[in-house]
Amino acid sequence: SPPAAAKLSGAEVRERFLTFFESKGHTRLPSSSLVPEDPTVLLTIAGMLQFKPVFLGQAPRKVPCATTTQKCIRTNDIENV
Repeated sequence: SPPAAAKLSGAEVRERFLTFFESKGHTRLPSSSLVPEDPTVLLTIAGMLQFKPVFLGQAPRKVPCATTTQKCIRTNDIENV
């Protein structure tokens, strides 16, 4: 049987994810605020929210390829958590 996988903390998983994409030429960007500048939402509930102006054609891309891990708040099932 294969050897048991090492247990990683959440911070270690995030760091490996970011490092992998940096090795492929992506630029690491910081996480956005949990309270977004976007007036159409109250809280950041998805990691792509910081890129919404780019997707809507309202802002240019800062870098050609980005990698990031985002803080976000679960709201769809918050009463069950």
